[in-house]
Amino acid sequence: MAERIAAVVFDLDGVLVDSEALQLAAWQCYVERWEKKLPATLLPRLFGRRLVDAASIIVEELGLPVAPDEAARERDALFLASLPGNVRPMPGAHELITGLRERGMRLGLATSGHRRYVQLVLVELGLADAFAAVVTGDDVARGKPAPDCYRLAASRLGVSPAACIAIEDAPLGVAAARAAGLRCIAVPNAHTAHLDGFAAADTVLPGLDAVLPWLESNGWIA
Repeated sequence: MAERIAAVVFDLDGVLVDSEALQLAAWQCYVERWEKKLPATLLPRLFGRRLVDAASIIVEELGLPVAPDEAARERDALFLASLPGNVRPMPGAHELITGLRERGMRLGLATSGHRRYVQLVLVELGLADAFAAVVTGDDVARGKPAPDCYRLAASRLGVSPAACIAIEDAPLGVAAARAAGLRCIAVPNAHTAHLDGFAAADTVLPGLDAVLPWLESNGWIA
């Protein structure tokens, strides 16, 4: 039997909140200022990254006449303006969090999102008090796929990485969790399911409602 876990660390976008379509729409609106389109071939490099890191990629690949920090700031204004009334939890998110808390799991969040956005979304979702540790993209020197955010989340939870499991929707996030020494469940969504790189996860599940049964059947939680 595998060693039981003591903590679960969630990604945010695409795992707990259905935000990726809004994020892509904000980027598309931004690059249209220069009569550009966001190429579909670029998306695998963007999902899971911090805003500033995604901005660097987009500015370079599309040849935009702005600095990455300016692009990030202006795109962020478009994105945040689109959130009111449009923030939706992913199916099964609240039920999974409730079920894990009932089983005594310590819960953390390790997201590439910046602190202002993360705080706003957690309040909108009714999850402001759900996590014992929250790590945002502002808290680390390197964003995903670097392991920094997951290492910091485990440290703040007071649990060894080996006793934590991450829940991710994108290959870059899976890579970050595994590099940090966490186990990982991948739950791809409509935007990420076609991407390569999920083989590094311990399992790939069709939805959040399958997570608890899988953990129980594999002896990872009581």
